[in-house]
Amino acid sequence: MNSFKELIDKEIKRLFLVVWPPLGEEKELDIDISFGFVFPQNPDRLCIITTDKDDMWTPCLRFEGMPTKVYSWSSFASRMNAWMKSECESDLEMEYYEVTDVQEFSNIIVSKIQSIEFIGLENNPEPFGVKVMFDNDYILSTPISDGNTVETSQFNRNDNLLNFERMGILEVKPLES
Repeated sequence: MNSFKELIDKEIKRLFLVVWPPLGEEKELDIDISFGFVFPQNPDRLCIITTDKDDMWTPCLRFEGMPTKVYSWSSFASRMNAWMKSECESDLEMEYYEVTDVQEFSNIIVSKIQSIEFIGLENNPEPFGVKVMFDNDYILSTPISDGNTVETSQFNRNDNLLNFERMGILEVKPLES
């Protein structure tokens, strides 16, 4: 969790949705989707906030080079729909959608990360989710059965936290700097 501290006060230069194709999935909540940040200090590196694939519970950061194949936002909904209906012809591989200039994410772009909160269950020291706070928006990243899902104030409002509220009382713990 200490690596999350490095994100505080960093400005978002570019923003990506990182998606594992939802082949045959039935609901939007089942789409494995994460956010990828590009910071001015490292313009050739993508910082992805996601769920650790080893335990399918713990929030983690993954760093990788910039993707070579990037899809436009305008194709996102149609591609997700095609994958869900098993109509897409592409190979199964991670898909990257640049959303830097998309209105729904305008309060995140060129904003600094103000704070980070971890979300967990009461009496469980391991958090399952992370909330990245900006001046006028947030990114919530939480696990799903096949990976990760995200939401902001204007995107993907599927209320995944309700699934965890059924497991117990939720606790929000600010990241200590």
